[in-house]
Order: sequence, then structure tokens, then C-alpha cells
Amino acid sequence: MELEIFAAKLRTLRQQAGLSQEALAARLGVSAQSVSKWENAANWPEAALILPLARLLGVSADELLTGPATHEDWENRWQESEKECRQRGDHAALLALAEAALKEWPEDREFRFRRANEEYQLAARTEDEPERVRLLHLSEEHFSQLVRESPDNEDAGAMLVQILLSLGRREEAEALARKLPYGEKLELLLRQGKELTSALRREIAKEAFSILNLLLTEGSPTALDMAEAVITAAGEDPQLTNYRMRLHRQKASLLCREGDPSGALLQLEVMAACIHAPLRASGETFLAMLLYEKNPAHRRRYALDALAGEDLAPLREEPGFKELRARVEAMTVE
Repeated sequence: MELEIFAAKLRTLRQQAGLSQEALAARLGVSAQSVSKWENAANWPEAALILPLARLLGVSADELLTGPATHEDWENRWQESEKECRQRGDHAALLALAEAALKEWPEDREFRFRRANEEYQLAARTEDEPERVRLLHLSEEHFSQLVRESPDNEDAGAMLVQILLSLGRREEAEALARKLPYGEKLELLLRQGKELTSALRREIAKEAFSILNLLLTEGSPTALDMAEAVITAAGEDPQLTNYRMRLHRQKASLLCREGDPSGALLQLEVMAACIHAPLRASGETFLAMLLYEKNPAHRRRYALDALAGEDLAPLREEPGFKELRARVEAMTVE
């Protein structure tokens, strides 16, 4: 039985028995550091400890030493090892763990991805040029296989593009980015300087608008608070006016349902005040790069449609509501 398999199985059995490393060590009369070394495949327990160790874990000595580690064993060991290894920069240990897992589960794509990623991470940290290139080629081979099997694996595709760039094969990286179904995202890796900054801002804008649309559609108090936080964080970009109108209209609907007509009217007043907001930003911002403009006439139409919504029916007879609707109808817009 290989040491790595024993280590993975030991960790899982200890956890299933509800024992910490310290508790298991105390019962065996060894140090917690010794148990940690066993579980990290640094060395074997002494032969005299195998039988009492198996008894404490509720298995026979044969089961402890001969049974193969399950996929769950490997996954648990990876999850517990990853944070600690990354904190100390020990990518070699993670690579060894992934390779050991693949001896038992050679078709496991998650561990294959992890192996390729740790090869890349090690390459990025070595100053030995031949070793760096060797590791990059290994990582390229493994990520290429993942991309061939699953062209929609965005993470593997992005890593493969990055590796090709690291190897100075820019034309191949560009060809790959154009070929894959999510190539637009991968092309970000190929840009530099101001071009990269602009491309990243467009991606940020797309994500921000997607989030805002989802939050405003969901419409709960928590979602609206989150939408307001996003809008506030984006600054006073005039392009956000349309979202501000939607936000205040949604808040008015909530307050109306909660029996707060004065609060609902206040939100509608703020919505109407947005109709004549400036259209142009005073400089390039993340969100100004994508959102199409809506002129005051479009905003006025949105406000009128909002005021006609059935969810605001309880406000129809309020003097303030009638006055607000009359003002919006009388607005002069171009």
C-alpha cells in the first residue's frame, strides 16, 4: 500500500471516528505532530502502533493497511491540505497529492485540473529556466487534454491560453481564444496596457449591469438594498439614471404594499426627478462604457408607465399621487 493512499485513508477514518489529531495522538501516546506526519504522507506509523491505531478507528489492521482509499478520502485530504499548502507556497506537496490521487482515479477531471494547475504554479515560482519550461509543457499537455474533452471548460481554456503566453506562443494563444466558445473572455488575457484596462472595464460593466438587473427583478428589500449599494459605489454616472428610476419605482411598490403611502410617494417623487438628469458623464467610467442612453422622453414614458402600474393602485386617490402624475404628464422633454 502506498504511503499517500494510507495517509488519505487514515485522515478520513479519523474524521469518521470523530477524533482530532490531538485526541488520536493522546490515545496512542504519541505527539499530534506524529499523526500530522502520517496524514501528510511524511512517514509511516511504527509497526507496534498499527493494531491499536486500527482499533481506535474501528477497523481491522488489514482494512487499515490494504484497502484502497475512496474518492472521498482523496477529496477530504485535498480540502484539508490545500489552504495550509497554499499559505506556505508548497505547490510541490499539492502536485504530489494530485498525482497520487490520479493513480487511483486516473479519469477524475477535478484532480487532473488540480495537477495541471499546480504544475503551472510551480513553473511560475521556479528560477531554473529549464525546469520552468518543463513544468509549463507538462501543464500545457494536461490542460490541452481537458479542453479537448470539455471545450466548455472555461477555467481550463483560460489556463491554457495563459500557459501559451508564458511560453511565448502568442499566435497559438490568439488562435485558441478565437476557437473556444467563450473566446471573448479569453481575449482579455491577450490584451496589454490601456487596451487591457478598457477591456476589463467593459467586463466589469457587463457584470455590474447583470447584477443590477437580477437584484431589481428580484425586488425584495434585501435585493433593493444591494442594488442601491452597487449604484452608490459606481458613483454619479448619469448612465445609471435609468437604474435609479427602476430602484425608486420598486421601493415605492414595496412601501405601497406595506401600507406606507407617504413613503411610496416620496420614492415616486425621486423617480420623477431623474427624468431630466444629464445624459453624458464627465469622463470615462466603468459603467458609462456600455449602457445605451435613454433620453428624457424615454424616461418620462417609463415614469408614466410606472405610475400606471396596478401595484400602485392604493395610491391613485392620494392628492400627492395625482399631482405627481399631472406634473410628469406636463413635462416638456426633447
